[in-house]
Amino acid sequence: MYIIPEVNADFKFNFCYNTQNKLHADFKVRGILSPSIDSCSLRFENRSFRKRFAMKATEFSIKFPGDKVLTFSSKTAGLIVNGKEYLALSDGKLIYAKTKGMKSNKVTCQLGTNTSTLIPSFRILGLKYHRYFDKKDVVESQNDITFYWNPSRLAAFYNRYSTDQLDYPKREPIIRKAVSFLLGTANAKEDFLPKEMPVRATKPVKLLGFYEGFPIFDNKHGFAKLLSRLGIHVDENEVMISTPLDEHAKSVENLAKRLEKKLKIKATYKKNRVVFATSTHLMKELSLTNLLHVQT
Repeated sequence: MYIIPEVNADFKFNFCYNTQNKLHADFKVRGILSPSIDSCSLRFENRSFRKRFAMKATEFSIKFPGDKVLTFSSKTAGLIVNGKEYLALSDGKLIYAKTKGMKSNKVTCQLGTNTSTLIPSFRILGLKYHRYFDKKDVVESQNDITFYWNPSRLAAFYNRYSTDQLDYPKREPIIRKAVSFLLGTANAKEDFLPKEMPVRATKPVKLLGFYEGFPIFDNKHGFAKLLSRLGIHVDENEVMISTPLDEHAKSVENLAKRLEKKLKIKATYKKNRVVFATSTHLMKELSLTNLLHVQT
């Protein structure tokens, strides 16, 4: 029996390994999930993530009429236009706003279907897309994950074309489908997509452990970023510390600064979230090397 010490008055968890070295847990969590969630049952196991932490650059390009080229690359977390990189940082100013009015025949976009970069890429290249993606609440959802607490057409888009839980080499087919969809529905009616809740929010999350009272989640399972008031979210590319609620933003920032100082590493600060590149050094600090086989 392995007992994780109580991290505050609301939490106490007991875990045990079985003979197959699988870690099972069923418990109630109060005070850390969103107000709509009173309890949850989690089941997770100790297994290798194999080559998930290999950090090789991946990219591909899509060509459009008029010698326009949109390149998707793992080398950026934002957009690169005319040699300059545009990122969403802690000031809360979105790439959508930072690149307003820009025109270019070549754009490099992060390797994913996140509309925070995909829509600005289309706009810079002069490609048409549905006006829904320019709505104020849809654009600002990039800094407000609570937007997804209600059904939306944006959630429906991600239910069909999200790349968040895919390794970089597996993203290209989904990205190409998303690009085709945006082009094909540019002049469609308002109901070009149904209003849906995020499918990921209905899936079980996978808990990996705790660090200074923050639960650590495997980002490939469920949607803990939306459900958990505070969390550390790990995948093969990044470690994100985040909260969906402004009232906890300082706690997220303070933890990130402590990690930066202790490990002498740098993070990217965004609104209500901080992102570190995944590394062996950081995994050791989070006590995850026995669960995640990190490759440098």
